[in-house]
Amino acid sequence: LSSNCLFGTIPTEFGLLSNLMYLDFKDNGLSGYIPDSFFDLKSLVRLDLSYNANYDSNCTGSNGEIFEVPISFGIEGTILEDKIENLRYLMDIDLTDNYFSGTITPKISALKNLERLVVDNNVFKSTIPNEITKLENIRELWLSMNYFTGKIPDDIGNLRSLESFSMWGNEDLTGSLPESLYDLAHLEDLHLFRNTFTGTISSKIGQLTKLKTLTLAENKFNGTLPSALGFCENLEFLRIELTDIGGTVPQEVCSLTSKNLFSEDIDSEYFKADCLPSSVTLVGFIECDCCSSCCDHDTNVCTILNRQ
Repeated sequence: LSSNCLFGTIPTEFGLLSNLMYLDFKDNGLSGYIPDSFFDLKSLVRLDLSYNANYDSNCTGSNGEIFEVPISFGIEGTILEDKIENLRYLMDIDLTDNYFSGTITPKISALKNLERLVVDNNVFKSTIPNEITKLENIRELWLSMNYFTGKIPDDIGNLRSLESFSMWGNEDLTGSLPESLYDLAHLEDLHLFRNTFTGTISSKIGQLTKLKTLTLAENKFNGTLPSALGFCENLEFLRIELTDIGGTVPQEVCSLTSKNLFSEDIDSEYFKADCLPSSVTLVGFIECDCCSSCCDHDTNVCTILNRQ
């Protein structure tokens, strides 16, 4: 039922579909609260309610026809609280771009088959329960653009299958990165920018040899960039600007620009740091001979260097 310009609320009668395995309402204009009967769908394997926030009164259906629909902020409700444990066969949950709220219950650990949990751009407000680290089959965990607070769970390293981890844009997430984070050997994408994380980046980051994307920008990280990052030879995108990471970018990291850390696009910002001479100190906060884009640490003004 995706991309059909559907609007209104989800009927409570959907809870009668006891054998339903796949429910896809992606890219419509649905609104209102998720009905309680929804948690009776105990055979559900895949749930996609993403992109129901509709900011335009016109909707183009999958057949190209344009419909006039009401503007909405998406589906509401506390979908990830205790009743979610009823849906134990779920492998894929995508709630992107709605108005879901509340907390993530510790009972999320009952979803042993879950491989993908994506809740970007909602209004969840809670700490992230350590029980989420019991989802041993999860490959994608995206919690960005919400109001999550506290720290990354200490046992995040238990998610041995995790390939993509995104928590950017939760400004009340704090603390240093847990040591176990560097045990995620299959991790390819790590998005942590625009939070309030502190501490240094451990040399253990060199263990993440499959890493392609690393965004640490707009945090309170400090110290220097470890030379061990040079072991991440698959790295394609690195952002450390608007942090307190200083010193000199190690040559081992710069050497990555002759491998995958580069772009044919002259406007690319594939490696961004606070290397622009400051309007206050007249020197860059970090020395970088290989960055594609530099920022002023004091004014947050950035420029592309076009070092091609």
